[in-house]
Amino acid sequence: MKIDIIGSVASGKTTLAKNISKKYGVPYYEKDNIVWERTANGDKRRDPEERDRIFDSIIKKDDWIVEGSPRKNLQESFETCDHIIVLDIGTHIRLYRVFKRWILQRSGKIPYNSKPTVRFLLCNIKWVFEYDNMKKELMKSLSGYGEKCRVFRDSAQALQFIDDNF
Repeated sequence: MKIDIIGSVASGKTTLAKNISKKYGVPYYEKDNIVWERTANGDKRRDPEERDRIFDSIIKKDDWIVEGSPRKNLQESFETCDHIIVLDIGTHIRLYRVFKRWILQRSGKIPYNSKPTVRFLLCNIKWVFEYDNMKKELMKSLSGYGEKCRVFRDSAQALQFIDDNF
């Protein structure tokens, strides 16, 4: 099983990847953790060679799930995966999730990779709208992958697709 899950911030990518991973025993990887080295002093962007080496080692494995927001880099997985899952969740739902996650992180109820500052909240809101602005171009670029690329309006539909095909 080789799956790439993409979508906007707060679309449910990580949750879906965790659920598939748990159900099928396939490791999952967050593209953010490939791009960023998590340190006690904050996130540090990896140099492109290290980032690419890490990603290449993942996609050469027999089974994997990678998830993340669409990026210009880290798209090599599109060629080698069985399916590209696009979570196309409505803007209002994603904004609600951004605020809810931020509040839960700030209160210590859920873990976080990046410190939940007001600045980070504003960045997440900005990224929600940036995704909306680039979605048409993204879908156009993904059309070249034909049936390998599937678009879902919610995670339950995506999980059902995986269950039906694996």
